[in-house]
Amino acid sequence: MTTGSEEEGSMEPDEVRSRQERELQVAFALAAMEDSLAREAAEVGTALRGTGIELDPLTFVVMRVLEVCVAELIDPSHALGELVENGSLTRTADLASELLDRDAA
Repeated sequence: MTTGSEEEGSMEPDEVRSRQERELQVAFALAAMEDSLAREAAEVGTALRGTGIELDPLTFVVMRVLEVCVAELIDPSHALGELVENGSLTRTADLASELLDRDAA
């Protein structure tokens, strides 16, 4: 018996499994992106802190997302909206802040 949404109930077991695998791949890729961006923001923030400049991690993360949107011809309002909605921007900025705080201690 497969549990899941009603939509999955009308799907064949192989289709359900494929869908679940895709969802896991997307979740893993998103988590990897969040971690990578947070670490980059922390590294840049640490370097800038040494010169007396404080970096807002959220601003850095948003600027990097915008950079990718321009390079890949992606609508930035849509991309940022999705990342806000799923919490990625907040998680990334929070992790970067934690890393910066650790470095400052």
